[in-house]
Amino acid sequence: MVIKKRQILWDWTNSSGSGNSGVPDKINQVPFGSKSPVSSVVNWNAWVPPELKGRAPFRPMVRVLDSTKGNDWAMIQNSNEPIILFFNEPERAGISPEQAKDIWYKQMLPLRKNKGKKLGSPAVASDDNGRKWIEKFMSLVSKDLPDFLCLHYYSKSADEAIKYIEGMHNKWPKLKVMVTEIACIDRNYQAVLGFTVKICNWMDTKDYIFEYGLFDFQRKVADNFVSPAAQLMDGNGNFTELGKMYVNQQPMKLPGKAAVSLAATSEIHLMAVNATAALGQDQQKALDAHNSKRKAKGLAPLIWDNQLAKNAEAYAKHLGQIGKLEHSSGDQRPNQGENLAWASASSTPLIMSANMWLAEEKNYHGQPIGQGDFGSYGHYTQCMWKSTTKVGMGWAKDAKGGVYVVGRYSPPGNMVGQKPY
Repeated sequence: MVIKKRQILWDWTNSSGSGNSGVPDKINQVPFGSKSPVSSVVNWNAWVPPELKGRAPFRPMVRVLDSTKGNDWAMIQNSNEPIILFFNEPERAGISPEQAKDIWYKQMLPLRKNKGKKLGSPAVASDDNGRKWIEKFMSLVSKDLPDFLCLHYYSKSADEAIKYIEGMHNKWPKLKVMVTEIACIDRNYQAVLGFTVKICNWMDTKDYIFEYGLFDFQRKVADNFVSPAAQLMDGNGNFTELGKMYVNQQPMKLPGKAAVSLAATSEIHLMAVNATAALGQDQQKALDAHNSKRKAKGLAPLIWDNQLAKNAEAYAKHLGQIGKLEHSSGDQRPNQGENLAWASASSTPLIMSANMWLAEEKNYHGQPIGQGDFGSYGHYTQCMWKSTTKVGMGWAKDAKGGVYVVGRYSPPGNMVGQKPY
């Protein structure tokens, strides 16, 4: 039996509109239907994404004070959707619990009393200010509570997330819970996978959790707080491995692993994290070299990905066998960029190659990819591609002791006509 609880947090920039071309067709990657765990779509607005085309319920949101008037409020009043969400992190938008209470009684409750809508509470951040805000608001409306307690949670620990959600539910045990934003903020991809698998599988099994939304489907990292490793969509609008897992798998499972029980997930998560945390000295230096250059340009750091590193090593062995540098074909490395290098000998081939690729900065003068002498700067621009979030490198020797080095990047860069940053 499919458990339908997963919200698609579909960023408004994905929809086409005035001055925004969007990627509306990319919503077709969501497997809507009775066999899908997807339950609804949220875009933090009152308007329905046109590309949704009625394939799933939409959850309109009265996000900020401006949403309580004008065209946004007209859309809320005329909505045919059964559930309306109320205020997104109001404590950070300068909205007091008292203001929210007044709007609750004047505008939100009539939606329930006169139109039969179910109402979500304001969704606050999980810090002290957020908790104090929602406790005050709920005390002010204690005689007319919302139908759903809406929560946000970001951390590096799934166990802490579970403790927080359980604790908030215990404060208002009669209310169903909507976790309308949740994600791991660890920069380590394996840690993100472990967090996501555990928390999603746990929420799927809890009857008091009505829905939850993994943050989020958009083409760029929302801010410096959000982890690039937790992106559900790449820069071109294609779902990442994590995004595909979220919309397709139930129960979710770690890549390369059989489906696991909740009791076993924590142990597997720890194993995955420890395996990645202990990078070799050459690996760490190569990663640091990339990220030092990226930081200088204001770009988010890359994370080391073990699967990319395995792919890179396997292809480096192939190059060692054929004895020449030759890029792999696109179908051999789907959604991966590639840099190659060779040296007659090296005891630290990864940092050597990273430094060599990054040194091409002197040849790049800000032109779109495809212009100028691409061969003289293309390795550098791949290292510095803004939407790239993961890197893995591998090497192998040929029969004469020559060293072949391969770097793999995801999502790939060097898109013709675009600039890296």
